[in-house]
Amino acid sequence: MKNSWICLTGANLEGLEAYPVSVEINLKRGLPRFTITGLAAQSIRESSERVRIALENSGYSCPFQNILVNLAPAGRKKEGTLLDLSIACGILAVSGQIFPSGKLKRTLLLGELGLDGSLKPLRGVLPILSGISSEKYDTVILPFQNREEAALLKKFNVFGISQLKELEDVLENRKNPELKSEIQIRNLPIANGLELYKDQMVAFRAVQIAVAGWHHLLFIGPPGIGKSLLAKMAGLLLPPPGELEALDILKIQSAQSPLKELIVERPYRAPHHTASDISLVGGSRELRMGEVTLANRGILFLDELSEFKSGVLQALREPMEEGNITISRISGSITYPANFLLVAATNPCPCGYHGVKDENCGCSPPKIKKYQSPYSGPFRDRIDLEVEIFPSKEKERKRIYIPLKEYKTQIDKASKIQKERYAEIGIHFNGQLRGEFVNHLLRFNSGCEEILKKEILQRKLSIRKFNQIRKVARTIADLDEKEFVEEVHLLEALNFQNAGNNGENRAIA
Repeated sequence: MKNSWICLTGANLEGLEAYPVSVEINLKRGLPRFTITGLAAQSIRESSERVRIALENSGYSCPFQNILVNLAPAGRKKEGTLLDLSIACGILAVSGQIFPSGKLKRTLLLGELGLDGSLKPLRGVLPILSGISSEKYDTVILPFQNREEAALLKKFNVFGISQLKELEDVLENRKNPELKSEIQIRNLPIANGLELYKDQMVAFRAVQIAVAGWHHLLFIGPPGIGKSLLAKMAGLLLPPPGELEALDILKIQSAQSPLKELIVERPYRAPHHTASDISLVGGSRELRMGEVTLANRGILFLDELSEFKSGVLQALREPMEEGNITISRISGSITYPANFLLVAATNPCPCGYHGVKDENCGCSPPKIKKYQSPYSGPFRDRIDLEVEIFPSKEKERKRIYIPLKEYKTQIDKASKIQKERYAEIGIHFNGQLRGEFVNHLLRFNSGCEEILKKEILQRKLSIRKFNQIRKVARTIADLDEKEFVEEVHLLEALNFQNAGNNGENRAIA
């Protein structure tokens, strides 16, 4: 045994942020024991016995000596089972059972060992390798089932192994790196057309605008009017994710569980109204991600919005506007992405029939106000499009054929226009545009400016609402493939704004 000390590199994950971990292993004579230091969680401390048995069952021996494993930086807590492979490799190297080449200094070793020496698939490989610099490391050795997602980034030489014994083949250059892999975008099947009632058409138009420009949308209407159907239609009409968006989606999926395939579609999350604020925005002692993060780059559908607790909805205000959520607890602070499109639906009152013709609603004004209170105020101020859907009389209800594929093509074209417009600032949709860029990048004709000045004085618009109107109008113009926003686009955008005027300005079908 030439050396009694060696240092290899693993990695750990905090939320979706990765950092390398130096795995220092020292071997010396003394009472046989296996100690792991460096603020290691219980899941890592348990690896001592797991590694010992895995070595023996793989045909190696675990030195009957004093083994000390130090994980640096010592001030950051390490969790999970990612470091099993680096610990095992270090023990084999320091005891002279394998002879590592110099390339181990630039190699990441990630893997959880089974008792038989097999490597089990890991969760979090994609966000880990995305966050590790390729300037210091050029090679990664990990479980065979994770090889495709690791090769997806095209920044490391990737070696996937199924058994600990295969490590020697990699270190002695008897194994070739994995080939590059590609993300596949799944195009959801969509019908050529469908039929809607005439009284649903304004709501369908709102769906079209919302998904084309990433604008938060609220439906208000009685039971059975089709609010949930329209929300599901929004999921079908969303433009397909670009390469960077698809990668973001896969990172979150990888952090949840090992990826079995690299096929991506935009997420559609629909938590129940009994969901807690922690399950919705994330948290707990482990600072786990919530539904707003799982819906990143996709739709978060909140049905029965009035039934959610007010505190739960108010917790959505920051991610709705900023596109991320910062979770702070006594154990630390983590920022998760939360760039979701909110689609919400609610009844107008507890019985559901306030304002519906030929229906007897017995709800008093105070009762209605209390029912609507969870989504009033600052939360509602962040809704870009608001539409009430009231049914016509049964005899007057007419069905209209909707060429769904044509609308999908129009939405995709509008999405492409926006991506090209905002390529330099790294956003994809009008609805994601921040205030400082609104005046600079959105082009209106002179007639629109006069209308806006009048509306500001008449409605007493906040700056947020004013910018929302401009962004929605820009999306409507993009759907028409117009360079400038014209008066007709602006007037339609104004028709979908609540603006705190007790529903006077809502679009009513």
